[in-house]
Amino acid sequence: MITKFLKISLALSVSYSICFAQRTQTKRLTSNHIIPKPLSVNATQGTFELKANTTFYYTKDALAPIGVFTALLKSSTGINFKATPLKNEKQGILFITSDTLNSLGNEGYHLKISPESIRVYAKTGAGIFNATQTLRQLLPSQIESKKNNKANWTIPCGEITDKPRYSWRGYMQDVSRTFYGVDVMRKYMDVMALYKLNVLHLHLTDDQGWRIEIKKYPKLTYKQTTVFDASSKQPAERSGFYTQEQIRELVKYAAARNIRIIPEIDVPGHSWPTVLAYPELGVNQNRKPDYIFPFLDSWSHWGNQFTPNTLDPTNEKVYEFLDGVFTELAQLFPAEYIHFGGDEVRHVLWEKEPHVQAFMKEKSLKNTNELQSYFVSRISAIIKQKGKKPIGWNDILSDAKNLTKETAIMSWLGDEAIADAAKNGFYAVATPTDPFYFDITQADRNDGTMSDLAYGNINSLEKVYNYEPETGLSPEEGKFVLGVQANQWTAITQELKDMNVQNFPRLLALAEIGWIPKGKRDLENFKGRLELNLNRLDALKIDYYKPSGYITGKWGPQQLGNDYQNLEWDVTKKTYSDGRIMAGFYYTSGANFMEIKKVELLENGKVVAQDEHPGIADKFRGTHKTKSFLYHLELNHYNPKAKYTLRAIVKGINGTDSNGNFTYNLSPYNRLNVVEPR
Repeated sequence: MITKFLKISLALSVSYSICFAQRTQTKRLTSNHIIPKPLSVNATQGTFELKANTTFYYTKDALAPIGVFTALLKSSTGINFKATPLKNEKQGILFITSDTLNSLGNEGYHLKISPESIRVYAKTGAGIFNATQTLRQLLPSQIESKKNNKANWTIPCGEITDKPRYSWRGYMQDVSRTFYGVDVMRKYMDVMALYKLNVLHLHLTDDQGWRIEIKKYPKLTYKQTTVFDASSKQPAERSGFYTQEQIRELVKYAAARNIRIIPEIDVPGHSWPTVLAYPELGVNQNRKPDYIFPFLDSWSHWGNQFTPNTLDPTNEKVYEFLDGVFTELAQLFPAEYIHFGGDEVRHVLWEKEPHVQAFMKEKSLKNTNELQSYFVSRISAIIKQKGKKPIGWNDILSDAKNLTKETAIMSWLGDEAIADAAKNGFYAVATPTDPFYFDITQADRNDGTMSDLAYGNINSLEKVYNYEPETGLSPEEGKFVLGVQANQWTAITQELKDMNVQNFPRLLALAEIGWIPKGKRDLENFKGRLELNLNRLDALKIDYYKPSGYITGKWGPQQLGNDYQNLEWDVTKKTYSDGRIMAGFYYTSGANFMEIKKVELLENGKVVAQDEHPGIADKFRGTHKTKSFLYHLELNHYNPKAKYTLRAIVKGINGTDSNGNFTYNLSPYNRLNVVEPR
């Protein structure tokens, strides 16, 4: 038991540390390995060595939060460390929670490291967990390996005091446009926890698929609404849905890592699977085609990216349906919020329907913005009845005066959207397209990475890191900012490797924005710490962006002719596993484009894969039509001793003044365990 005197001493000690944060650091214990950077680091002499006989001691509320850490240590060291309740021990690793440590907040912690012991103090289990992730980063990167390593497991002595700026440090995963199974989401939560990200927002429904089992409405997870049509030729792992048992598994896994999962059911727009499964809920009779398909096929089916049907805001059956859906969501997800979307609703579809116009007249609704507010108010009431708080995209602020204040806002349309929410008294999460949409290019629009090039901006690492979510807000308005969140929309970034390259290392920059105090960020210092963390990402088998992206070669006028000829590039170093390959030809300058006839992959001079279709390396970078300059190959029998060559049959179009980048990217079939070598 902790005595009353000890509790008071702890509170005074930690408060003193916070007040005198940012003291001069020595070259011993530093923050050089830690992301996000701790509030205060003070070094002393010596190191603590983790040995086979090291014992973990814990107070009552600290046992569960250390479970992930001890399991990691066992996996990487081969040692099953003993854990036992704390009495009066003075050696080993001691995890202590005390409700007197108010200065640390709900997620803060204080570490005292000496040669004899590591003492971890926190007000809550969340703080204890965050402390274990700092200890994890202070250990060598081999700790992330599942091999029984024989490294020197030492931690420099000193004290660290730390707590976050925001309570919402989030990442949104779009699992509708491309589905990712439980294994992928577990791995993502492992990495989120390491960098103290604590909200996983799952975008579970959109026009490209319904991805969660709802017992009351089984048709939502029939093949028609969860599996891409065969005509799209999509790999099987991109389709599917989570069973409720899998959701419970993910929620439990998240809770053990101080992560809460926020589910999103996007309504009333982006509801194509719903109107296919239950046609009576649609605002019109348009249900062609009667299957789901990848986002990039939308233009060939609908002429644009938006569905020609929405849920009918005038239909009581819609609200009965959503009541049933949200009832099951509330039972599955313990987090305080349920996200209902509300973005990009095509009001023109409502304006065309006589029954909708009649309803608006009956309810004295002046326009479709007020109709959407009516819908939002009904949905918000349903969510609140379930004991949850509603949250939606900032599109719902178009009629702010009629929007219930209990509704939180996810602000994606720039700084103005954050300010609009805060100034109107709505709590908001800052997630602006520029710079927090991580499906957008991070360096070069011609580097072959699977970015959404329909956006013209570059969301560079530097731009992400330097973003201030409370720009233009008064201190009082700033209190309405719940935190920050990065979003990964998977219309383009379908392969897991591509998604990882888009997310990392930018997700680490976002983690630091959400953690350290306003005005304390230092980009160059962060880059130094980031460089050390790349070894940790390597050990975790996480691909990340490297300078030049997927650029593997170039072409210029000297390589081209007016007749077809071969261009070849050695891709041996970029070929390292069985997998799907994308070869790209990105025109960058010159008076002429280049025509591509066929692309072949050669293994020791023998063709092992090819893609033959007419392509043009031109300026097109949009999403509304096929990029003919991208070629798809598959390698099914990789030979690590072979030389691999990419051969393209090309010619200049009306001349040879053409320059461009040749890009080459292999996405391994074994996507969780194989990464591209540095």
